[in-house]
Amino acid sequence: MKSAQSLFDQLVLLLEKVSAGNEVWQFAVSLFILFVGFLTLELLSRYANKRIEARLKDKGFEQWVPYLWGFLPSLRLFFAALLLRIAEAPLHLPQQLVVLLHGLEGVLCALALILLFFQVVRLMDFLFLALPSSVRSSISEGPLEYLKSILRIIVVILAAVVFIYTQRAFLPQWLWTSPLWRYLAVLAVLVILSIGGKLLVRFLSTMTAALRDTEEKARLRLVLQATLWPIRILLVAIGIYAIKELLLLSPTVEHLAGTTVNVLGAVVVVFFAYRLLDVLEYELTRFAKREDNKLDLNFAKLIRLITSVLVVVFGGIYILQAITGKPLNALLAGLGIGGLAVALAAQDTLKNFFGSIMIMMDKPFVVGDRVVVEGVDGPVEDIGFRSTRIRTFTGHLVAVPNEKMARINIENIGRRPSIRRITNITITYDTPPEKVQRALGIIREILENHEGMDPEFPPRVYFNEFNDASLNIMMIYWYFPPNYWDFLAFNERVNMQIMRAFEAEGIEFAFPTTTTYLAQDDRRSLNITISRDSQQTESDEKG
Repeated sequence: MKSAQSLFDQLVLLLEKVSAGNEVWQFAVSLFILFVGFLTLELLSRYANKRIEARLKDKGFEQWVPYLWGFLPSLRLFFAALLLRIAEAPLHLPQQLVVLLHGLEGVLCALALILLFFQVVRLMDFLFLALPSSVRSSISEGPLEYLKSILRIIVVILAAVVFIYTQRAFLPQWLWTSPLWRYLAVLAVLVILSIGGKLLVRFLSTMTAALRDTEEKARLRLVLQATLWPIRILLVAIGIYAIKELLLLSPTVEHLAGTTVNVLGAVVVVFFAYRLLDVLEYELTRFAKREDNKLDLNFAKLIRLITSVLVVVFGGIYILQAITGKPLNALLAGLGIGGLAVALAAQDTLKNFFGSIMIMMDKPFVVGDRVVVEGVDGPVEDIGFRSTRIRTFTGHLVAVPNEKMARINIENIGRRPSIRRITNITITYDTPPEKVQRALGIIREILENHEGMDPEFPPRVYFNEFNDASLNIMMIYWYFPPNYWDFLAFNERVNMQIMRAFEAEGIEFAFPTTTTYLAQDDRRSLNITISRDSQQTESDEKG
């Protein structure tokens, strides 16, 4: 706010100086010159456009029209600068304002010069088309475009040099204390760095593209990709260092240049280290995809995340030290206090993060395993850094915090080697022993060498219990592999075979029965009433 007020006060003071040194008629003459001059310039431009276009069309040179029109903007800029110089003549202006106006005129003239030479370079296209076809066929367009680019760059450099030389009042004094050979040396170093950097980056980019489809050389491709941007930043740092060493700079500018070089050097190291993490992730991912390892893909991503955070944190400290110049101990102390505050504010997040590390290292389950966690039953859909997502069989997605998953009991159904079935088959009490023995034989024959059987886990069939209303036969078998839907289809076939075999042998299945004893004596009389409507019998036993 104070700076804005100071700027406003300086502007008011400047206006007071201008108004104090000039009469009203002087301002009127200056404004009249500007108004009439710009109006005349606009009318002449439009008239020239129409006349030139009509004259060229009459002469049969329509193709020249776009090229000649291209000279008009540069001429308008040059005459605009001339009008500003003429309008300045009637006024008595402070030296500071005169310098600013001359700087504006210099900018307009520099732009006019650049546009003028750009249009001259553009005429090379027309001259190329005017050549005989035999000559044009022997000249490729590539070198011509390259030559035009070089000429445009030279024009811009010359215009900038002329503008800087004519407007030395705007620039600090230390720029003029260095001899000319120092500037030439700086220019040579910058040109060498520019050309050499482009050639080096193009060479590395070509090698990277050649290795793109080669799996065996993927590591080299990632390393080359990691060097592209650090090399560009390093070349910039070398250029700034050359300027600092070759030119006689002021102490402030020299200190700023040195700090910039240190910061860019730190950025190169940090950025290169960060890009090399792609190589680490690639190696971990390849190792995790092998069948003979116990490393999870999510664990590889977690390692990449941790290393990225470490590189960013310590790289930020390194860059901050390069900017401030403070000792590393002071920065680490401040980081320790800040890290403690962050850790206290994010306790739950850190608990879940370390819980995810324990899950990925211990691997009690992986993505795709069916688990039961505190009543939640379903396959694991994702193991994140904060929570584990389980898709229930009803379609709902349940997210359980990893901190909780790391400390509770987890039933991993997906890792069972087989599915075991234990069931009881009940037959009636009036079944003779021979048929009971036959029932056991039927079930054993059905399960002998059954589908999904492992020789180490043969089926078990026993007459094991006298129930209240039935004779109990316990049937146990294991199904390999543990495919649940195949297991259900096999159960259905076993059940149908048992039903058909029992029906053929006359063995009856038992069903729940209740025996009721009716008593009649002196203390308890029995009354039976038959309802005509429902034909139901009701028994009342009175004591």
